[in-house]
Amino acid sequence: MLTRLTKLVPANSPIAIVIALLCVALATLARMSLTPLLGATSPFLTIFPAALVAALIGGVIPGLVAIVAAVLSVWYFFIPPAFAFGAVSFEVGAAAVFYVGVALLIVLAVGAMRGALARVEAVQEKLYAALATSKTGTWRWDMRSDVVEWDPATGDLFERDYRHGPKTLEEFLAIVHPDDRELMLNVVSEAVRTREVASYEFRAVLPDGSVKWMFERSRAVCDADGRPLYMIGASVDITDRKRAEERQVLLLHELNHRVKNTLTTVQSLASQTLRSSHSPEEFQTAFLARLMALSATHDILTRTLWEGAPLSDVIAAEFKPHGGIDGQRISALGESVELKPQQALSLGMAFHELATNSAKYGALSTPQGSITVSWIVKANGSVDRQLSILWHEFGGPDVYQPTHEGFGTRLIQRSITHELGGEVEISYHRRGIECTMQFPLSTA
Repeated sequence: MLTRLTKLVPANSPIAIVIALLCVALATLARMSLTPLLGATSPFLTIFPAALVAALIGGVIPGLVAIVAAVLSVWYFFIPPAFAFGAVSFEVGAAAVFYVGVALLIVLAVGAMRGALARVEAVQEKLYAALATSKTGTWRWDMRSDVVEWDPATGDLFERDYRHGPKTLEEFLAIVHPDDRELMLNVVSEAVRTREVASYEFRAVLPDGSVKWMFERSRAVCDADGRPLYMIGASVDITDRKRAEERQVLLLHELNHRVKNTLTTVQSLASQTLRSSHSPEEFQTAFLARLMALSATHDILTRTLWEGAPLSDVIAAEFKPHGGIDGQRISALGESVELKPQQALSLGMAFHELATNSAKYGALSTPQGSITVSWIVKANGSVDRQLSILWHEFGGPDVYQPTHEGFGTRLIQRSITHELGGEVEISYHRRGIECTMQFPLSTA
């Protein structure tokens, strides 16, 4: 209430001085109305209220102005001869000095109080700002009367008006998640019994039904006989931390799954490459090349925390050992497509096998050869979308249908057909190989 009163007008401003003069005028009218009752006695009686109100509203300078104006008003209206500034007797002069001295003390005291209120309010504003920034709120629970008090920051945490928040422990428990209430009561009871600081976490149910995680630290205050008086505490919003922990656990499980899948893939690559190799040297070269292709796709996925990978980046990584996509000898054309991790890994291996075969026997084996990779996304009904990719080679040696299917071809077939649920068609034209791959983008 006092804080609102001291903020009505700027301190020591012209409007504050005008208000001081109005206070003196009202005090003079009030003293005039008391003249039939008081007569000529106590002419300075109304100085105190005028000076007090003027100093409280406007500050020290308006208070001093009110004192001076009140003395002049009393001297003019109430000290004989009235309506003139005549000489005053010793008694009247002594009374004036007494009243002015007391009024001056009142004004100075009110000025000091205003300064203290301003400092307290500044500290409160800094405290509330710090609490709001750190997502922290403070509260107090009077255990004798079962009254709960929140500060504004606590109201913000629980997304409720702190003035209309829970007033009792039972009302507060109503916003705690049902699964956490018993734990909270047990911890609080133990803290009251041992008089130690209690630390616990719980979920708060917000007005919209969503949930926030809160961390509480509280301490019970008891009287000399050990009877609990009240409990004070602080609430901290740890929802972001909890979500980060949950995401970390999920990522660890995902990482474990990815590592197992990768080891299985490497084992399969080693086994199949060994079967199709005619010498240890050939096995080493082919196996290391396939490992590097797998590693290149892993690097792309690592940059996105295994959320996905752009198709263009996957293609560029597999063409990098062969000079990269230059737009002339090697071209890649298509819209922006985001692949899921398994799609990126499977396509990476498929592109590696196609590029390796082209470097050995196809378009990349001659200076005149070129490769174009193009892709489009086709709508397949109202739900799924199909990614269609065309690998087309030009200008290389004449191509003939192979007499037997090699491991590279089987790897392409397995990557697209079995792992992505798609289709692969490889055509051996004399002018160059064409490979069409198609699969649904919804494939996990």
